[in-house]
Amino acid sequence: MIEPFVEGSIRAGVVSYGLSSYGYDIRVSDHFKIFTNVNSAIVDPKNFDPASFVDFNGDCCIIPPNSFVLSRTVEYFRIPRDVLVICLGKSTYARCFRGDTRVALIDGTSATLEDMARRSQEGEDFWGYSIGPHGRIIATLLEAPRYIGRDKLMEISLDNSESIFCTPDHFFMTRDGRMMAAEALRTGQSLMPLYRQIARGYEMVYQPVDDGMYPTHRLADEWNVRHGIYPDTPKTHRHHVDHNRLNNRPWNIVRMNATEHIRHHNAESYGDEFDPVEHGAAIHEALERRKQSAEWREHFSQVQRERTLKFWYDEDYATVRELLLENRRNPSEETRLAHRIAMLRRYSDPTERERQSQLMKAAWAEDEGGRRRRQQEIARTINLRAEITDEVVRQALDQTGSIRGAARLLNCDRSVFRRFPHVIEAFKGQHSPVNHKVTAVQPVTGEHDVYCLTVPEAGNFALESGVFVANCGLIVNVTPLEPQWEGYLTLEISNTTPLPAKVYANEGISQLLFLGSDGECEQSYKDKKGKYQGQVDITLPKIEK
Repeated sequence: MIEPFVEGSIRAGVVSYGLSSYGYDIRVSDHFKIFTNVNSAIVDPKNFDPASFVDFNGDCCIIPPNSFVLSRTVEYFRIPRDVLVICLGKSTYARCFRGDTRVALIDGTSATLEDMARRSQEGEDFWGYSIGPHGRIIATLLEAPRYIGRDKLMEISLDNSESIFCTPDHFFMTRDGRMMAAEALRTGQSLMPLYRQIARGYEMVYQPVDDGMYPTHRLADEWNVRHGIYPDTPKTHRHHVDHNRLNNRPWNIVRMNATEHIRHHNAESYGDEFDPVEHGAAIHEALERRKQSAEWREHFSQVQRERTLKFWYDEDYATVRELLLENRRNPSEETRLAHRIAMLRRYSDPTERERQSQLMKAAWAEDEGGRRRRQQEIARTINLRAEITDEVVRQALDQTGSIRGAARLLNCDRSVFRRFPHVIEAFKGQHSPVNHKVTAVQPVTGEHDVYCLTVPEAGNFALESGVFVANCGLIVNVTPLEPQWEGYLTLEISNTTPLPAKVYANEGISQLLFLGSDGECEQSYKDKKGKYQGQVDITLPKIEK
C-alpha cells in the first residue's frame, strides 16, 4: 500500500515520519515548484501557468512570505478498494493547540479552536487581536481555523490561573516582542499581554507602545480603512450598526459625522420625530413662559422664603423643616418643575457650575464618614428593587454605557447602584492585577487532537487567556486519497506567515488517516479512470475542456 514503508516512527534529528498511533506520517521529496508573482500571475486552478513556478531541487526549500510551493511525496501509494485516506498537515509545521483553547475575538466573545473550525465550515468569519507593525495591537482576520491532527503537548501555566496546551514548538510572544518556543519558556518569564476593560460600555485594549487604553471599535475601523471598505474621511464618529457596543466586527462599524450620529441615537431614544434643535428650543420657550408667569414667580418666591426661615426665626425652624420634608416626600408637579428650572438656570452658567462643584468637593472632603453612611441608608430605602442582581446591572450598564442610562432602562433610582460597587468598578475598568507571567512549563502525557488557524496579515493572534502566540506557519492542503487511487501524491504547501518559511526535504510533512469500510466501494477511482491515476511527479490541475 505504501512504498517505501517505515514500520516505526523515525524522530531523531528530523521532522518525524513513519507509522504512528493513528496513521502514517509521509515525507516530502526534494523537488519543489515555488510560486513566483514576478509576472503578476493569477493563481487560476483552471489554468495554472507553468511560468509562474520556479523549479528547485535541494535538501531545504525556502517558501516566500504569503506564498506556496508544490511538491510530491517520497512514498508511492496503492489504496485498497475498501479504504479511504485523508491527508492532513503535520503539527510540527503547523504548531498547534488543543481543541478547547479559547481565542479572544473582537465581538466581545471567545470561541474554542474546535468550535471555530466547525463554524468556519459553515461560512462564519472571525476577527481577533494581533501585534502589528511597530508593536501596536491591531484587529485582524483569523483565517482557516482547522483540525491539524494528533500530537504531544505541553502545558503552559500563567499567573492569572490560566493554562495553555500546545505543541512544544509553538511560539509565544514575550513582553519585549520576541518569539519563543513553548518548550523554551521559563518560570517568571513575562509574555506580551492582552489587557481589556469596559469604559462607558465600550471595550478598550491596552496599547503597549502608547502605554494607554484604546477603543476596540477604533481597531475595527482601522481594519476597514486598511482593506478599502471605506475611505479615511474626516468623519469622526464610529457607529455600531447593531447598537451593541461590544460587537466590534468590522462589518458592524461604519463612519458617521457627529451630527448624523447624534441625530441617529436621539431618534432611537425619543422616536424618529425627535429633533435635538427643536427640543432645545422647546425647553427654552417653556422656561421663558414660566419666567413671565406671576403665579409661578410667587410660588418660587414662597419656596425660597420657606428655605430661609431657619435663619430668620430659630423657633419656627422645626415647623418649616417638617413642611419642607413633607413637600419633598410628596412633591407637587409645580415643585418638580421649579427645581428643574432652577437647576437648568444654575448650571447654564459656567462660573456657577464651577462654584457648585467646588462646594460639593469641599462638603465631601470634610465628611468623616457620617454623610456617606446617611447616603447609604437613603439608598437602602429608595426604590430598592430587590430583584435587580449583579448580572442585570452589568447588562444594563453595557447596553446604555452609563449609570444614568442604566437606571433609566431599569426604571430605578441611581442610588440602587450603590449596592453594586464591584459591578460599577468592573464596568469603569481596572488594569489587570497580573502581568501574564509564566508560572510553570510541563509536558502532557499522551497524544491529543490539535487545531490551529492562520493570520496572514500579522502572523500572530491573542488567546482569551490574555497572551499573544504565533499563528499556524505552514498549511498542507487537506487531500483525500480515494479507494484504488495509485501514484505519488502532489502536495500544496502554503506559507501563511509574513516571514520566509523552511521545509526540509525527505522529512515528515503530513499525516495520513485511514478510514476502513465494512465492504468495498461500488465504484473506485480506478473504475472511473481518474485523470490523476498513476502520477509520478508534481502534477498541476487538469481541467477537461
